[in-house]
Amino acid sequence: MMNDLEKLLKDYPVWSDFEVKMKPRAMFSSYDCVNNLWDVYETSSFTLKLITEAYPSRKTPAGASYLEKWLTSLNDFLNINNKLSNQQIADLNLMLYGRYNHFRLSDLKLLFDYILESRYGNFYGSIDTQRIVTSFFEYNREREETFAKIEERQRAAKKKAENEKPYTPPDLSKYENIYGILKGGEKYIESLAREKSV
Repeated sequence: MMNDLEKLLKDYPVWSDFEVKMKPRAMFSSYDCVNNLWDVYETSSFTLKLITEAYPSRKTPAGASYLEKWLTSLNDFLNINNKLSNQQIADLNLMLYGRYNHFRLSDLKLLFDYILESRYGNFYGSIDTQRIVTSFFEYNREREETFAKIEERQRAAKKKAENEKPYTPPDLSKYENIYGILKGGEKYIESLAREKSV
């Protein structure tokens, strides 16, 4: 069975393939079924960190390059007059990548939606780096809480399924002495006692 890194490289053998096919705006169609954190949990676990591991020869970590493209796309999409400069995007990107490289691509799609919906506050006349940082922080907090609940439910369901399994007695025929005691009862115990020398 392939691990996540092998799957990523099978689908996108080189960075240029990934860059073209998974550009930030393509996320809307690639992850159109992702509308909440439960959906994120169920999607592919391709993270920004995994992207960096898959394409290690790049000067800038591949995951950071992808996140920078995502921030640029967000900057353009918000349609606000006072946009972030390229230098602000680059600085913001380095900070966010260091803290949130565990985000999946589906996380970025959902976070994009949440920012556009002003879930974590509005932009007033300009794109505010602090508002973006806060959005990442709040999203990550919600994500951790939701993932913990999902995993707790999975553990409870697994435990319940194990408890509801019908009891199957062990195969005691493998253990002659125990099997004999259970099958022959008192007579077998007496025969064992006679065999013992006092």
